[in-house]
Amino acid sequence: MIHKIIDFCSNFWGMLTDFINWVLDGILYLLSEIVYLSMDAFFSIIETIISAIDFAQVTALSSFGNWNLLPDQILYILYKLNIAQCLSMLAAACLIRLTLNLIPAAFTRV
Repeated sequence: MIHKIIDFCSNFWGMLTDFINWVLDGILYLLSEIVYLSMDAFFSIIETIISAIDFAQVTALSSFGNWNLLPDQILYILYKLNIAQCLSMLAAACLIRLTLNLIPAAFTRV
């Protein structure tokens, strides 16, 4: 009789801890999905803002001269390699780095 009570208590305790672990895993999964969704929305907004800015006029390609002077084969390769997009990303990276350098070191190296 006492063994049945001990078995019930030990099984009940194991089921209770399994249930608590299951609930905590569910809560952590839900929190991770909420964080992922908020970060995805934030980065989508940032991507929209950055894509709205035309960096092609800031890059070296705008002052490169007339594209008509180049042969068609070279123009084809430049367009296929996305040189304008590459230079735009480099310009954006430089702009972001220069902007972040304006933040005082006291706040960034805590």
